[in-house]
Amino acid sequence: MFKIDFNIPESSTKINLKDSIFLIGSCFSNEIGKTLTENKLQSLSNPFGTIYNPYSIFNLLSNSAEANDVIESQSVFYHWDAHGEISGLSESETISVFEKRNKESQAFLKNCNWLIITLGTAIVYENQAGHIVANCHKVPAGNFKKRYLNQEEIISQYSSLHSYLNDINPDLKIVFTVSPVRHIRDGLVENNRSKAILIDAIHTITSQYKNTSYFPSYEIVVDELRDYRFFKTDRVHPTEEATEYVWNQFVQTYFDSETQDFLQEWNKLKAAIHHRPFQPESKSHQAFLKSTLEKLKKLNEKVDLSVEVAKVSQQLT
Repeated sequence: MFKIDFNIPESSTKINLKDSIFLIGSCFSNEIGKTLTENKLQSLSNPFGTIYNPYSIFNLLSNSAEANDVIESQSVFYHWDAHGEISGLSESETISVFEKRNKESQAFLKNCNWLIITLGTAIVYENQAGHIVANCHKVPAGNFKKRYLNQEEIISQYSSLHSYLNDINPDLKIVFTVSPVRHIRDGLVENNRSKAILIDAIHTITSQYKNTSYFPSYEIVVDELRDYRFFKTDRVHPTEEATEYVWNQFVQTYFDSETQDFLQEWNKLKAAIHHRPFQPESKSHQAFLKSTLEKLKKLNEKVDLSVEVAKVSQQLT
């Protein structure tokens, strides 16, 4: 073995195939959210775009962000509490986009079963109004004050968020994780200090609130895999192989047996659906399609596979 054995205790509360999952945070949330969607689980991932710091994430989740907190930069209007994808060519257009995403987010949050929060950094930037921003939107660095959030700030703000979430969705289960993506533009020492603040704050939170838990995606990539071959050429972002490894660990930790069985069967069927034969009208391939269609229809009783059923049906002669 060329890696450290890392045994992650199974969660006592499990994700079911029918559960819906809200994901918010760093770009690692996008990767896991995409995988959830590909595997037919109900999810909403980063409706405000990629957000890195806990202050902005908690602010958005608690419905505390002001819709009109907009800035113009290089002839485009952005929202201080969101990623650059929340933008427009006028202030009103950006506000409209933000309000729409916020409405969708709050509606989903009130009815979902799980919330996965991926924190990226404890380093934040305050604009000239003293507001911590989610993104600097290409505004000159001199317009911001850069600092670290401290653990007390993070824990205190989460306490307020927890009260809000408990009011709107008392049965919500919350999973914290820290992104393995390193913020090297801030410096390696600074990045490690930042991650340490996040990890320590999360462990305090999860020890105080019974419906919260921590999934060690950061430790899996940085300590268990621990090799640059698991990073892309920028040496910062995990490769698809690393992301898939983390995903499989997450499945084993949080998914119930029914959902794990479904994923195994669905992965086989995905490969069958994408199979491209040399002779699509041959008897052997037509028999293969009929077998695949039967399996899809059976799984369709558990999740919506109507698109896949129609796709395979169209190939039958």
